[in-house]
Amino acid sequence: MSEPSSSGPLRAYTLREAQYYLTVTSCPGCGKGPWLVDSTDVRQRPPGLAVIQTHCKNCQVRREFQFLCEHETSHNAAGTEVINPTGRPSRLVDLGQWLSLFYLLVESAASDTSPAVTRREGYQAALCLGEALKFYGDNELPSESAFFSETTAAVFRKQPEKFARQKLQDMQAKLPALHVMARNVARDERRTNRSWWRFWQ
Repeated sequence: MSEPSSSGPLRAYTLREAQYYLTVTSCPGCGKGPWLVDSTDVRQRPPGLAVIQTHCKNCQVRREFQFLCEHETSHNAAGTEVINPTGRPSRLVDLGQWLSLFYLLVESAASDTSPAVTRREGYQAALCLGEALKFYGDNELPSESAFFSETTAAVFRKQPEKFARQKLQDMQAKLPALHVMARNVARDERRTNRSWWRFWQ
């Protein structure tokens, strides 16, 4: 996990990216985490300012995070999962952390008994893997600038083969197409929101 910055609002592409940042950011008090969201207030001024009240899952200390979100995302089921609509890599979550999120979500999806939850977590995992791949240029291995903390940089220096671009692309190739996964997630959400008395539709 990376430690939170205290120098003003953090710049995020979307609110969803900010939420993933909280998942991989450690508590400076206990060194653990993650930060669990208590409330989110998206303000009009300055545009895109999101104020998120959180507490540490481990030690329960409370903390406020502020993010300036560059992009809004639509409010439909699949749209709320959009992390970064640009081709640029994250400035908050590094390559190693996106891969950790990918493996975490894949493991969670494999153990869940709800098909709808499994599909959503699988879609989220695919999006995190896509974010990881944004850190690669023309080379098979990323540069050290793709790692924002000494912890993830040390893993890269010790086991660079884990970060080979072809390895990530091979994992991505085994997944369904993103637009298919998004459509299935949206379909599940529509079913969940359907009124009980319209069960025949």
